[in-house]
Amino acid sequence: MPTYVVLYKWTDKGRSDVATLPDRVAQVSSRFQEMGGRVHGIYLTMGQYDQIAILEAPNDETIARFAAYIAGRGNAGSETLRCFSMEEMRELL
Repeated sequence: MPTYVVLYKWTDKGRSDVATLPDRVAQVSSRFQEMGGRVHGIYLTMGQYDQIAILEAPNDETIARFAAYIAGRGNAGSETLRCFSMEEMRELL
């Protein structure tokens, strides 16, 4: 499955609900797995982004549906990066 890194910036709503973050992450992770995805890790970060997720999804459409789901919750905006392993890169070249 393709790998993705998702960069999150919390909205005002997300910041005000920060105490519920662990429960929200568990709920969202469960939903992503129902969509056929796999969660490698979700981390809080310092710097430009508040949180990142390392995910695998069956295809780009699944990760796009997941991004729409996250946006609809109103707690964060996101930027998704498609990752290629060195083996995949070798095949591309």
